[in-house]
Amino acid sequence: MKNLKKALLLAGLLGMAAAYMAADDSTKRYIAHIGKQVPYLPYRYFI
Repeated sequence: MKNLKKALLLAGLLGMAAAYMAADDSTKRYIAHIGKQVPYLPYRYFI
């Protein structure tokens, strides 16, 4: 079961990397912009 989870995680990461490499420049800029915001996302919703 542990090996299956690792294999699925690896397959997902490889799939995301392949989709990123196949994306056009506009989509890559959008993904990079969202990636830069990830560290700040939890704090954005605190009041």
